[in-house]
Amino acid sequence: MNSDIFPEPPSDTIDWSSLGSQSVEFPTSHVECTYTPTTSSWSAPTVINNQNLQINGFAVGLNYGGPYYESLTARRTRDNRILLFRPHDHARHLADAAAAVGMTAVPEHIFLECVRNAVAVNTSYVPPPQTDAVLYIRPLLFGPSVPRIRDSPAQYTFCVFVRPGVVYPRTAAQNAIVLIDDGADDVPTAAETQNCSGNKTWDEGWKRGLEDTRQLDGRQAERDGYSMKLRLKNTRHGSFIDGFTASAFIGVQEEHGNYTLIVPRHPSRSIISNSCVAIAIQLGWKVKVGPISVDDIDTLSEVIATSTWHWLLPIRLIFSPSARQTVVYQAGSHQAGPACRLLRIAIGKVMGGEVSDVWQWCVPLTQQDQFPG
Repeated sequence: MNSDIFPEPPSDTIDWSSLGSQSVEFPTSHVECTYTPTTSSWSAPTVINNQNLQINGFAVGLNYGGPYYESLTARRTRDNRILLFRPHDHARHLADAAAAVGMTAVPEHIFLECVRNAVAVNTSYVPPPQTDAVLYIRPLLFGPSVPRIRDSPAQYTFCVFVRPGVVYPRTAAQNAIVLIDDGADDVPTAAETQNCSGNKTWDEGWKRGLEDTRQLDGRQAERDGYSMKLRLKNTRHGSFIDGFTASAFIGVQEEHGNYTLIVPRHPSRSIISNSCVAIAIQLGWKVKVGPISVDDIDTLSEVIATSTWHWLLPIRLIFSPSARQTVVYQAGSHQAGPACRLLRIAIGKVMGGEVSDVWQWCVPLTQQDQFPG
């Protein structure tokens, strides 16, 4: 970190044009702060000039903890500003995320301060504006100490790690497979076994080895060429789309050039999904919010997976092993559909500071953000 220059220029040791295609470690710094239950307080954020953590092998974070909050991104604008892209309702997201891992929520102002610090001390890893790369920001909350009997861990540590990476516009549309939660009852539901009419195609290659209707596990799905896994929520009223295992689900219906965005819930757990809803409304599209039956996926013209890392990732097809059916989108094209491209362009212009940020999603960083506390 060179505190005399802010932001630092993109690192000249990185081949930005081939980022993501090579296995490279980046010596980025990260930021930590610690919560102590005995004082009910958080320490001031501290910059650690490496990516390493020192923790006990019996730590709660290793054995019971999990990630905290969806990842964020930062980008460099054409006029060399650094913009942090984040959603509005931090407090709700932070509380939900903490509850999910059974820990004390990081206060919103501390969360934002740590994220800003982590980006500010790593500006040389924020890619040049002409690339489709971003600085990927990963918040993590965990218990670094040994648990006490019938008590919470002595401390929680909140960390923010960053590394440059590419988002998925550089990647072709993906194949998805429906995952069914394994339970005591392996009998498929009626919705899972029903053969639906619509824009479907059969391919013996996709059905190879699937004579048994039991669900494939995730590793087997990847070996068979399905990089995305779609989870269902089974209720007494039928099977409904929950989302992809690492991304939110967005459906699109197109009629005579008019688009309708369909999302299972809003606000979503995905930052990008929520942004797509706002963008769609601004573009004059219709937006439908509510449960999406698995039987209705053949009525969609496009399916998009959304997350900070996937950004807007088109889905080429969805295969249901139990129903032996495949729904194909955009005639099986490996390219993004028109609705996906429009959303990408609109959100990209906001992230890149090219248009007015009416939602105040982007936070400009300053040199002062390099100094915690």
